Amino acid sequence: MEIDLAWIEKNIIKTELTAEQKQKLTDIVKPVAVSKGDVIVSEGENGGVMYLVRSGSVNVFKDMDGAEHRVAGMGELAMIGEVTFLSGEAATATVVAAEDSVVYAIDRDGFSGLMQTSHELVFALFTFMLLYESSVIRELKEDHIKLMTFMSGSHK
Repeated sequence: MEIDLAWIEKNIIKTELTAEQKQKLTDIVKPVAVSKGDVIVSEGENGGVMYLVRSGSVNVFKDMDGAEHRVAGMGELAMIGEVTFLSGEAATATVVAAEDSVVYAIDRDGFSGLMQTSHELVFALFTFMLLYESSVIRELKEDHIKLMTFMSGSHK
């Protein structure tokens, strides 16, 4: 299976890639087919790999008081493991394929190599990561506001 470079150009990089940039991405981005129920990341495991959901969807589970609780569902363009990818800390949740899916995996070593050779690509990837994280925070704030509004009764 090959990575979909046109999809990456359109959704991640936001510009047309040169032949050299395409080759560099092909060298570090590994497509992984996962079946429904496959564990992509396990809570507590060491970080070092970031995943991008290319197609399908995943569920995020958190161990709370010895029981697994589903805390989120995510689809195409979702990032998985980005914080542990950058920090090297242990994963704080388990991520399981909710359906047959394809994820793109980037390991820290490949990304570090890319940092040495292609500043434009690294900047574009970091920009995507920051925009993704800000959208997650924005949605959390909106959900929190809705919940607080409901709980206070001011939604009536």
